[in-house]
Amino acid sequence: MDPLKLINDKIIKEKACIDDLIKEIAMHTQNGRYQLAADRGYDMQNSINRIRQLEGQKGLYLIALKYVGKGIDVEVVKKHAHQA
Repeated sequence: MDPLKLINDKIIKEKACIDDLIKEIAMHTQNGRYQLAADRGYDMQNSINRIRQLEGQKGLYLIALKYVGKGIDVEVVKKHAHQA
């Protein structure tokens, strides 16, 4: 499967998760379950951070595609791959 599609699919899933978490936070807050609301807020922050990470990966992949289109050989490697 196309790596760009995989990244976009993961972003869509995280955004859907955030939408669900917002609803949960509102529900827990209305019912006075503030610790649960806070926990869901923490989960939402994690999802937002994951989206940022995925957007960064997407940007790097698009840069690599741009160079490949110009005939320049590039390879996307995992961060710290040289340390493995």
